[in-house]
Order: sequence, then C-alpha cells, then structure tokens
Amino acid sequence: EKEGILKFYGTCWQIFNSLNSLELKSLEEPLYLFGQFFKKPLECLTLAYYLPQNAGDIARKFIKDQQLLSFIDAECFIVSTVNALKTPMINASMVLCDRHFGGINYPVGGVGGIAVSLANGLVEKGSAIRYKANVTNVILENGKAVGVRLS
Repeated sequence: EKEGILKFYGTCWQIFNSLNSLELKSLEEPLYLFGQFFKKPLECLTLAYYLPQNAGDIARKFIKDQQLLSFIDAECFIVSTVNALKTPMINASMVLCDRHFGGINYPVGGVGGIAVSLANGLVEKGSAIRYKANVTNVILENGKAVGVRLS
C-alpha cells in the first residue's frame, strides 16, 4: 500500500499547501475570497475542487487495504467525530498534514497551560487578575484598553 498511501498523502499535502498559501480569514466573505482568488488562483481552484469531496472517497481511490482504511476512518473520527466518508477532504488534509508541518507542538500542561502562562505574564507585568469578577466598563486611554471597572 506504499504507493497508495503516498498518493493519498500527496493529495492531502496539495490541499494543505493551498490552504497554507492563503491569508485565511473568513471563507464566508465573498469579497475577501474574490481578492484571494486573484492573488492565488491555482490554490483557490484546488480548494474549490476538493471542497465537496470527502476523505474516505479520496482514500479509497488510492488504498485498498481495509485495515488501513479503518485507520484513516479512526483518524478522521478523532478530529471530526465522523468517519472518513463523512469528513470533508479539506478538513482531513489540514489535520493529517499539520502533524508533519514543522513538528507537533503541545503546550506544557496541556491547552490549559496557555491560559495559565498568559495570566502569569500579565501579573508579572503589573496586572491584577480577579477571577469571577463582573466587568462593567473597559477603561480606555488614547484609544487603548488599560484596565477594567468592576461592579
């Protein structure tokens, strides 16, 4: 199945690289998408081609081994809670390729570690953090938020 795996991942990388080349903001704003199309037409056409397709059908074009297809189903289920036949190919490509793009990085302490690090950084810079406090107003100075007023 080496050849089939390489072809399936080749398709995933084509989609991933198309996504990665665009400045992605909102895919629901027609004017934004129109502007992106003129900057990167090939990438946009690639995404448009794969938009209605699912990972299961693409995998089954290249891979015949049922155990391997079950593994791809499981991978898709982990990220989208449905099997590969119901996972959009663009979504599957983002997740499957992102693992290999620059390595996998997890925050120390899990995703909760991000919030803890941000809070600690704010305190180190002189902020006070009040949990479960009701904010009634954001205090602005020269158009920048500098604090909050609590109830």
